[in-house]
Amino acid sequence: MAKPISQKGRAAKKTSRNNSIWIIGGVAAAAVLVLALVLINMNATSKPVAPPSVLNAGRVLGNAAAPVKIDMYSDFQCPICRRAELAIRELAEKYIDTGKVQVIYHNFAFIGPESEWAAQAAECANDQGKFWEYATKLFDNQTGENVGAFSRDNLKRFASEMNLDTAAFNACLDSSKYSALIQQEKSEAQARNIRATPSFYINGRFVEGLLPMGQFTSLLDSLIPQP
Repeated sequence: MAKPISQKGRAAKKTSRNNSIWIIGGVAAAAVLVLALVLINMNATSKPVAPPSVLNAGRVLGNAAAPVKIDMYSDFQCPICRRAELAIRELAEKYIDTGKVQVIYHNFAFIGPESEWAAQAAECANDQGKFWEYATKLFDNQTGENVGAFSRDNLKRFASEMNLDTAAFNACLDSSKYSALIQQEKSEAQARNIRATPSFYINGRFVEGLLPMGQFTSLLDSLIPQP
């Protein structure tokens, strides 16, 4: 005759069975999480990143034969982009002027209407060979986002202060000549996984945000062939 199980024994057996259920459930949940991470990683790594198109050679700074190429994605209203532009100025003598680094500027005008107007104005200045000078003028005159700093009147005033051909510049800006180009660049940037400014592709290596100067120069040095 089987010995009856005591109440204490039944409780212990029930606890053991519950623990087993929790363990099995935990293992199953972990397996699902691992599978989800694998699928996400596969999707992220399998998505091709298209190279940038050559939209405007006038926005290239430096020697075409430079071993290091920096694709810079920027918005003229972005305060960190101004710091990035200052960093490029600081690096110019050692890296750009010596033919070691080439910078290619890409508009990612996403902050607001004034970003788009400023980008169009810079392209109009580029018609007169003054893209980089006008870009510096824009960054030096930031006062906030969509607060009127880059109104059309101010953009025309900047051109006048730089002694550009204001009749040609104003006609270019008023006609929205480069509106489609700015939208094309934004779409292209998004296709290249650009989500914020400034962002960079340095010899194809993606960098989001502005690196500290020491890290930036170390990265450049590591990519420059040594004699």
